[in-house]
Amino acid sequence: MFKLFQKNNFLDELWKNFQILFNLNSQKNASIEILSKSGILISTHNNNEFTNNIKINVQKILNEGDASTETIVDLVEDSSDMHWLTLEDNNIFDLLSSCYTVINALNSNGSLPNILALVIKLEYINFDSQKSIVNLIYRTDMKTFYPFIPLSKNPKSRDSDLENSFAKFLRKNNVKIESSTKSWLGVWGIPF
Repeated sequence: MFKLFQKNNFLDELWKNFQILFNLNSQKNASIEILSKSGILISTHNNNEFTNNIKINVQKILNEGDASTETIVDLVEDSSDMHWLTLEDNNIFDLLSSCYTVINALNSNGSLPNILALVIKLEYINFDSQKSIVNLIYRTDMKTFYPFIPLSKNPKSRDSDLENSFAKFLRKNNVKIESSTKSWLGVWGIPF
């Protein structure tokens, strides 16, 4: 069938970063609010038994057993060779836990190279008390996060100043942020 879990250093680091984000989200007068939907952009290249039936397999892992969550799983086609696995849960801890579990399961089943990006959508309240929607991107190939804040659907229209400000805020709070802004690739067409 398929493997469920595998210990790996990058997964430990990922979980540590999720805990930091959760703690930041839980603070009184928090500067961030993690929204209830996240997604994983997956390439269909090198499909295996696990990725061929990813929605069913992920639902089984997340929604069955003693440690189950109520995370809603959906599959959205992006193009002929990519799709989004979206996760929705009003319990933010369960949402982050589900994101972690899916990445762990993909890694354990030899599908880590299929993951193009994990996107955690959140609201950021900056020092001027202005609210902005931020897509926090995690790329498994770099094992780091970075912010992505599009201003429109135009591929060159991003709020670089706010991205840098948000990255600085996360670094200050010990979230592992990609140091090279040239690697902060835009993820356009996020379906949530």
